[in-house]
Amino acid sequence: MLQDFVAGNVYAFILIFCRLGAAMMTLPGVGESSVPARVRLSIAVLTAALSTPILGPTLPPMPAQPFHLAFLVVTEIGFGLALGLISRMIMSAMHVAGTIIAMQAGLSAAMFFDPNQGSQSVLISSAMVFLGIALVFATDLHLLALQAAYDSYVLFPPMKVPAFGDFANVATDLVGSSFAVGVKMSAPFIVYGIIFNVALGLLNRLMPTLQIFFIMQAPQIATSLFVLGFSLAAIGVMFTTRYEELIAQFLVRR
Repeated sequence: MLQDFVAGNVYAFILIFCRLGAAMMTLPGVGESSVPARVRLSIAVLTAALSTPILGPTLPPMPAQPFHLAFLVVTEIGFGLALGLISRMIMSAMHVAGTIIAMQAGLSAAMFFDPNQGSQSVLISSAMVFLGIALVFATDLHLLALQAAYDSYVLFPPMKVPAFGDFANVATDLVGSSFAVGVKMSAPFIVYGIIFNVALGLLNRLMPTLQIFFIMQAPQIATSLFVLGFSLAAIGVMFTTRYEELIAQFLVRR
């Protein structure tokens, strides 16, 4: 009796850890590469342990065949990775907005290693991504993501074959919409860049011997930072609204 009880709880913990752990490893903020792997693993183990008494009764019984158990583990990991990666894709909107802002501000050459992207990235783009992560925690949207992971057991029950086509369509649409959101967030800088460069072009035509683009480089950067300061609030609201709308698609109505 005790052996069956222990085996059942271990089985439930492993399955829940497969899904929630995979989601924790990829969720924005918690799943960043800059966060030590031990910290991420500890958070995933603790979350799975706390969720086992609640989600354990909803799980299917332990399969008798090892093949069925392996299939169950793989599908649970797949569901967790899909949820985490879909929520992470919205962070690309901040990256796109930061890249456009850097180009319009004349700071596209200011690059350094971005731990979130794993490569060289524009400084403003990295700052915008960190701003998005900070907003996720400041507005408690990370708790909404945890609720979506919990509700995923209703929307995507275990032992169900993953709908790879639906996930692919969602990911494709999300990439396009994230790029569109990034362009919208950087819209003031696009307008500013067009007006500023057209004005410099006219001045250059009037005074060809004057190095107007070199002279106006510092005022261009200063004005761009001024516009960025006034636009951060609107950018933050647009990002958090979009993030909430995305996560809300995976919540169960109660």
